[in-house]
Amino acid sequence: MEAIKTQEDILECYLYPKSCYTTPDLIDESVLTTEITRFNHLMSTYTKDYMWHCDPLVFHPRTKTSQILESVIQGDPRPPDTSLIPHIVARLRYDEDIGDEWFTVFLIFRLTESLEGLIARLVDSDGEFLLIEGADDLPKWAEPETCQDRVYVANGAVHVVKDEKLVLERLRSLARSPERHLLPEAAQMAIRKRISVYPEEVGRRRHKARAFLPEKAASILAQEPGLIAFAIRTIVHSDPVERRVCRAMRYFPPEQRTMVNLGMTRCLYAMATHCRYTGDPRTGWNFPPTNSPKYSAHLLGIKVACGLEILVARANERRRKREGAGGAGDDDKWGAYLRRLEDCGYFRGCLQGSQERDRLERVAREFLVERPLGLPTQHKDDDAADRILAAWKSLKTEDFEMLAQDEASLSPPDDDSWLNVDAQQLESMLNQHWGLAEKKSQEPTSIKEKIKAFLNQTSDIEGIEFTGEGARDDDPRHDSEEGGRIEFDADVYDSTLRDILDLVVPGGDGEFDGSSEGSLAGDDDERAGEMDKYMRLLDSQLELQLKKDDTSLSSRFKDSTESNLVESMEEEAGGAGPAGNIIGGPVRRLMHLHLQSPTAVPPDLQS
Repeated sequence: MEAIKTQEDILECYLYPKSCYTTPDLIDESVLTTEITRFNHLMSTYTKDYMWHCDPLVFHPRTKTSQILESVIQGDPRPPDTSLIPHIVARLRYDEDIGDEWFTVFLIFRLTESLEGLIARLVDSDGEFLLIEGADDLPKWAEPETCQDRVYVANGAVHVVKDEKLVLERLRSLARSPERHLLPEAAQMAIRKRISVYPEEVGRRRHKARAFLPEKAASILAQEPGLIAFAIRTIVHSDPVERRVCRAMRYFPPEQRTMVNLGMTRCLYAMATHCRYTGDPRTGWNFPPTNSPKYSAHLLGIKVACGLEILVARANERRRKREGAGGAGDDDKWGAYLRRLEDCGYFRGCLQGSQERDRLERVAREFLVERPLGLPTQHKDDDAADRILAAWKSLKTEDFEMLAQDEASLSPPDDDSWLNVDAQQLESMLNQHWGLAEKKSQEPTSIKEKIKAFLNQTSDIEGIEFTGEGARDDDPRHDSEEGGRIEFDADVYDSTLRDILDLVVPGGDGEFDGSSEGSLAGDDDERAGEMDKYMRLLDSQLELQLKKDDTSLSSRFKDSTESNLVESMEEEAGGAGPAGNIIGGPVRRLMHLHLQSPTAVPPDLQS
């Protein structure tokens, strides 16, 4: 496997320079390091002023040697993959700010456009997220089983290599005939649209805010502005136990504070603004009134200072534990690390003290320090904490004096009205991103048109195949749970129901005259009168027929079944019963009158 297990909110990038799949046996760490230098030089134009939400984009070489080191560090008992192709890897943590992920996609696309033969793979916790972005325009064969681990970026476009089994075969096939594996232009456009906002988006995502900070905190952030991301994320994700150190504010006391401008991303500013933590009331933070224009700056300063306090406290605690172990902990770890490397054959039998042995040990030590792959999230946060602690210890009084300036000389903060989005703005944003308004305008508007459009679709064994643009909203990928709430128009429903029920029933003159609506809404007496008319007509016809056959009626009931029926009718005396139910109400009463003698018939029923 070329990829390791993907964690949540992490983008994995695998880059294959041309030499990696043409002459893989000649590639080592030095060749890949040279390629990484080229990458960084090409990207520097876009990344020099970029503020990463968590970690910067850092490339590392990955060869069979580094694979062994990685498996030893992670304690992976599986044997190394001998078919591994040398390549370059980067793992970017973007957490809450998905903009980092798409900015990296933009950078990778630019690299593949600029460097001939460079092929890249991009995957996150959702899998092949590039195909998800262009899902509406994918061809029918683009199913998950045919695209998994087969999506590549080359020459600034997305390709799916679906017929080769080995990675090396896929790369060589893509290099030989890229047009054979190219996705349709509609899918390409959907992906390009997502990254077309860069590099202009880099400036739009930044936000400048004012913060009333302790002087030491302001000095550290002035030296390393990127640490603001760790400070805000730490206080936002901290729990009450971690916030206990903020009661004393040992490292960043609130007594000496200064007003400064802080640069950050909009995502970080939104996170800090919506964080409900306002500092421990026992610490001595003083607030202006909530309606004061300085209230937001004071509150932001408390949150940032407390985030820095937690990070420095963590770093100091780890340092005290290492010192308490007598400083031998690192040596013990290094010795155990070397023994595991020896057991797995990393040194290839090189003698102790030889140049090759010393080189391999140096590579292993550097890898152990950097640990670029499979890096736990906490480790990089600890590294940032160590940097803040080192900066805190190196602070001098003159640093405060250089930073101090009149508040009136500060540039005004950026407008933060973008934090508040009303329903109309949200709808406009969704329409702009997903094209909902355009799709909606192409849909049939009436029930008749929708039924006609449905009947005109082609069908196969899997059901209807919707080929029109307007049919996409009916796709299961855009159900009501994903795409929004169901709209119900009572007037349209009532009108449609009336159209369905407004039918003309054929008949003679005067029979069911008018629409069904009139019939349903007619008077109950009219319906009763119609029914009585039919019943009187039926009774008169039956009575006439029975009188004509009076003399021969007895002879028609010779059969035992018929005799039983006649006997049952006599016993029921015109009331309800099995025989009467079979024959029917009007017939039952007339037959009862006929079968009974005039003397047996009640006086009120005799004619």
